[in-house]
Amino acid sequence: MAITFEELKAIAEQTGLKFFCDEEKQILILSGLGRGGVCHLFLRLMEEGEAIYLRIPYLAVVPADHPNLTKALLMLMAENDRVKVGRFCYDPNDGEVYLDWFIPLEDSTLTSQQLGRCLKALMVLADEVGVRLKHLLETGEDLPEERRIEGMLRRLLSGGLSEEVEVRLRRLFQDFEASTKESEGGEPKE
Repeated sequence: MAITFEELKAIAEQTGLKFFCDEEKQILILSGLGRGGVCHLFLRLMEEGEAIYLRIPYLAVVPADHPNLTKALLMLMAENDRVKVGRFCYDPNDGEVYLDWFIPLEDSTLTSQQLGRCLKALMVLADEVGVRLKHLLETGEDLPEERRIEGMLRRLLSGGLSEEVEVRLRRLFQDFEASTKESEGGEPKE
């Protein structure tokens, strides 16, 4: 079931997330600030409204002659295998590393809950992997587990926080966990 740009905008408004709307180009832009700095997520309709394309451009630029290119590509491939929502891509023409996702609507509808989950998962994933990728490119080594977002959330949730902060962090951790899958079986991690 095709949707119009106005319908996409209304669904995006229901997510409660703030975004910029470029009516002329019919693109929605979300911005987020994380450990890796600011990232922008672009949404646009494709295939006459029967699909939505989401893209976070320029997580990094890795020239073809970079000494850690192979390690970076292996890390990105491992991330593609681990996550449910999102696909890391590398453009060999300019070295751009970006994250994208395609939501086919075909004969169904899109809810604000579905869109919100995709947007949040992509923004968190882009920030986490962007920080890891930058570290890997600079040092040749991936970030240790305890310095990744999952490790930090586990440490924070192990005690010593106010109930309100703990509830918020648990919700964030659940959103993060829901966007990943087990190596075997494809079920969300507990």
